Amino acid sequence: MKRDPQASAEQAWQMLSGFIQAAQMIPKAQRAADASLPLTVIGGFLGAGKTTLLNHLLSGDHGLRIAVLVNDFGRINIDSALIRSRTEDTISLANGCACCTIAGDLTKTLLALAAREEPPEAIVLEASGLADPLAIAQVALANPALRMDGILAVVDAETAVKLAADPACGATFAAQASAADLVILNKTDLVDETTLSAARATVDEFAPGKPVICTTNAEVPAEIVLGIRSKREIRALDAMPKDHASAFRSWSAETGALLDGTKLRAMMASLPPGVLRAKGILWLAEDRDRRIVFQRVGPRSSYSSQDWAGDKRCSSLVVIGPADCIDPQTLSRQFEACEASGMLGLRPSTPR
Repeated sequence: MKRDPQASAEQAWQMLSGFIQAAQMIPKAQRAADASLPLTVIGGFLGAGKTTLLNHLLSGDHGLRIAVLVNDFGRINIDSALIRSRTEDTISLANGCACCTIAGDLTKTLLALAAREEPPEAIVLEASGLADPLAIAQVALANPALRMDGILAVVDAETAVKLAADPACGATFAAQASAADLVILNKTDLVDETTLSAARATVDEFAPGKPVICTTNAEVPAEIVLGIRSKREIRALDAMPKDHASAFRSWSAETGALLDGTKLRAMMASLPPGVLRAKGILWLAEDRDRRIVFQRVGPRSSYSSQDWAGDKRCSSLVVIGPADCIDPQTLSRQFEACEASGMLGLRPSTPR
């Protein structure tokens, strides 16, 4: 896939501007002492299992005050809404990668955490599936109150080999794996021994010498996730990050209308094969008292039912893929056609 030079230059400028903005926002003195707040960055490609890992961490019996920052590439942060143990310390960073277009928001959030009378004992940032976790760490560590505890890369055993070889996704996959202090090879229950061996070889190629944990359902003890204590020194603003998102596009929409489940499922089944990730929280006419969570990673899709638990009843959907695979007008038209007859009108979000 050929990249648009103008788009690549714009992306690079956004990243550099984010670094500069972060450095300029840091005050000379803060309440939190230097290097007193450990930061863990959870990276990994779209659909690898980062949010599942985070949910295990938040439900664990570790007794720590953890501030969670959740970043998503789409305008609507579906992942933030899917975190089960949501508190005032679950902070959404949406509509871009934390290392570039929303670097200012990330920096402001970290400053606010460092200014608390009782700051968190750990900060965990779930990165966008298209983000370079090392670049995120560089932005975050412009704040001297933070220290790097570790970078995790969650890798899907089922898709690792394909992603690494894909012209559009390979560079992002490689950057995420090579940045890791620890690799979590997830979804090992979905593959045979041959595929698992190939995935492990791919991880070893891009993250040579790094420890690897093979797991199912991203179940990793909290003391491992939060106890990496990276020995690498990561300096803020020490390098210009590579363009990693200009080849991708996300489309998103949200509505307060009930949706026709049959039409919605047909729309999801008709998504182009090149779609990398789709996820949504759906309010369907045939099951209006439960929220339906839709997940698609590559060719694999699933629907699950959950309680609304007091949340506003509405639908939101995000689709992510190569730029030439996402047609916002077609997706908006299809989504609007899923509206259940006689219900509230659709209010689609602005696609990007």
